[in-house]
Amino acid sequence: MKHTISFLLIGIDSVSAITLLQSFTQKSGISLESQGFFVKATHSHKATLEAFVREVNAFFGAKFVLSKSLAQTAITLLKSTHQKLSTAESCTGGLLGYEFTQISGASEVFLGGVISYDNSIKESWLGVDSQDLQSFGAVSEVVVSQMCKGILHLSGADFALATSGIAGPSGGSAQKPVGLVYIGVQHRGEVAKVERHIFSGNRKSVQKQAAQTAILMLIREILES
Repeated sequence: MKHTISFLLIGIDSVSAITLLQSFTQKSGISLESQGFFVKATHSHKATLEAFVREVNAFFGAKFVLSKSLAQTAITLLKSTHQKLSTAESCTGGLLGYEFTQISGASEVFLGGVISYDNSIKESWLGVDSQDLQSFGAVSEVVVSQMCKGILHLSGADFALATSGIAGPSGGSAQKPVGLVYIGVQHRGEVAKVERHIFSGNRKSVQKQAAQTAILMLIREILES
């Protein structure tokens, strides 16, 4: 009988994590497999896996998170710290909110979100500056930063996530190609952190990758705050 666990190392992609963990698995015979953001560890003896978890956890500390779901991990962390989350979405069109609300118990930490797909909604609901929208465009660091600030003000949450990008297949340019997404996370009282990503694949794939990356950014921010 095979026993498995899934985990992630915050700030380290799953392929790199497997390389880093080779010294931990050589003697035990545990096999590691990359599954998106996560690493799946497999062994025939449960006790061997448990010993592996203890050893890796002792070495990596808070960077080591046992989980099969990024959203579930974020919800668990938010519950443990008694904090709330809200979202402001453009290109992900509500998918980010769905990642949380599909999980039972999300209502304890997820207050809600705004799908600010049109610029007029970004302005009127989230307070994004119209001049910045004209100067930098909706797909920009400055606009996503303001989206974070706006949803924090609107919802009263402790954390905000925001997305704005070009999911495709049309709408891209040389300066802003299809797959470009700006993702922001903000903890109340701090400055928003915005990352620029270029994802590959079709429209649905870009949206999914953006939502998952946003949740990973949230997990990092909770652990660092």
